[in-house]
This record gives sequence, C-alpha cells and structure tokens, in this order.
Amino acid sequence: MSAGQIPLALKPPRRPGFGNFVSGPNQALVDTLSEGLETGGWYLLGGAPGSGRTHLLSAAFAGLQASGLLASFIALAETVNRPLLTEATGDWVILDDIDALAGERDAEMLLFNALNRWRSERTGVIMAAAGRESFDLPDLKSRLGQAVRLTIKPLGDADLRRLVVRLAADQEVILGRGAVDYLISRSTRNPAAIARLTEQLSTRALTERRTLSIALIREMLLGSDDERARQ
Repeated sequence: MSAGQIPLALKPPRRPGFGNFVSGPNQALVDTLSEGLETGGWYLLGGAPGSGRTHLLSAAFAGLQASGLLASFIALAETVNRPLLTEATGDWVILDDIDALAGERDAEMLLFNALNRWRSERTGVIMAAAGRESFDLPDLKSRLGQAVRLTIKPLGDADLRRLVVRLAADQEVILGRGAVDYLISRSTRNPAAIARLTEQLSTRALTERRTLSIALIREMLLGSDDERARQ
C-alpha cells in the first residue's frame, strides 16, 4: 500500500440468517426451521457438504434466541466440543455435523446418552449430518430415526446465479457482464464453495476498486491454480 493510499473499510462477513439463505426448492424446509418448530421436537437436517446445513442451523439458533428461548449450539466437527454433549440443556440444543462422531464407539455412545437425556427433559433438538447410515450403534440409529427428516435439495442454475448476485449486492460490488455465469461455470456446483469464491472476489474488487468481472475471476482462479502447483 502506498503512503498516500487510504485503506478501505470493507464490510464485515454477513451473519447467516433465513433472510440471506437462497432457498430455491427448499422453501418448505426453511419455513419449518423458521416458523414451524414444535416444542420438544427433534429434527435431522440432511444434505451434502456445502449445501447450507450450518447456515440454516445458525439461522435457527439465532431465531430461537431472539424468541427468548434457551438454546445451545455445538459444532461436533471440533473434537474439543464433544464434552459439551454431557452439559448442554435448555429449550433447544442444536448439533452441527453429528456424523463427525460416526464410527467412534465412545463418541456415538456420548451422543446416544445425550439424546436420551434430552428426551426425558423434553428438550428440542436440531441436528445436521450428511446422513445417519454411517453410525454403528443400532440404538443410536433408531434414536436418530425418530427425528423429523429435513433434506436440503440441490440448487439449480437460476438459484446459484441468485446467490452470486445477492452476495455481490451485500458487498455493494458491481458485477460485470457475463461474470455470474462465468463464475458458476468455473466453480463446483456447491453453494458454500460458490459463496466463498464470490466473497473472496468481492473483497478483492473492493480493495482494488474494480468491477467483479470475468477478467478478475480469471486472475483469481489462475492465482489459485498457481498456488496449488507450488504446494
């Protein structure tokens, strides 16, 4: 940065909410999580990695807290958080990535015992995973099968375009002609990956005072390829 250059005040990362989730064919699922949760109910949110599971769980958590309910959020992909299963209580417990425990007998038993306790305490539970098939304990599978299954469907091209446009608008970045289609065609059809790339491009566009254009996307992707080649 030159001596006379003033650093830009970039926007902070957006907070996951129902309002900024591109639902596409998943509107009924969003409505359930935002308005249709039953007191003491159990829900299992299924979907491929990057489909928006964590976004929706975070939005549900914020909504429950805003309603004055006592809610806990445990990210089970982080091993350090697993002991929280023995402590969490309240109106609702939200568990992200429960399948991170699959195949580990002690971890599966920890989850099974926690679910039994929450059942007796009439605590509502919202869980997210790719599925329950990878668990070994039959009793745990049975418990998970008692939850209402909510499955995230893949987004189509129109919804992926809407996602990019919304993210760029949130950052107040101007999109160049053809940039949206070019970005989607060069990325995996994964909402999380597309969102991550769009946010990186938006930050660079703001920093360099540029339009989010095809040229900028090419530069970013070429730089990523070069970095991977050096590793």
